[in-house]
Formats: sequence, C-alpha cells, structure tokens
Amino acid sequence: MTKSGDRERFPGTDAAVQQLTEAGWEVQTCDPDWPKPLEAAQSGSYDAVLVSCFRFAPRSRDAASMLSRMQEAPVYTVGVLQKDEAFRTMAPDVGVLQYVKDLPTP
Repeated sequence: MTKSGDRERFPGTDAAVQQLTEAGWEVQTCDPDWPKPLEAAQSGSYDAVLVSCFRFAPRSRDAASMLSRMQEAPVYTVGVLQKDEAFRTMAPDVGVLQYVKDLPTP
C-alpha cells in the first residue's frame, strides 16, 4: 500500500491484510481463480467479502458480481473506478469502495 496525499493504492498485499486487521476485521485470503472465491465464501460464515479489482486479477469484477448473487455475505470491491457505470449496472448489489479504509467496520 502506498499513500500519496489522499490517494491510496491497495492491491491486496500483506499491508492490506494488516490495515484490515487493525480496523477490526479477521482476514482470510483465498486464491483468486474462479470458483475458489465462491467456494471460500460459501464454506464459512463471513461478515463480508472484499474483492480486489486491480490489474493482477483481471476477472475479479466478474467474480464480485457473481459472488453477490450466489452467496449471502455482502460483497465489496476496491480498485473499480467510481465512475465505472458498466460495473455498477452489472453488479448493483456490490459495494464499490474507493479506498479500503471505506469498508464498514465489523
């Protein structure tokens, strides 16, 4: 994670896990290759699912959309541009976060 003024890059690294842990979340990561995120979400009783949508996971937006329809926990993304209307139309139930710090506290 790097900070430059008010901008924050949050690509799903150990720093991301640390920041979420400090915010009170118990964090478990999973392999981003589909269907592993769905299997992980369905296997546990999670309060929320956070999907990193940065370049290293090019189909993560599709995964976030499917996760919101196929399991009960709320799904949030970080890394989708706020102005990306195509994603908002495709996944209206997914919370789009500009920064990981915007994730609601548990």
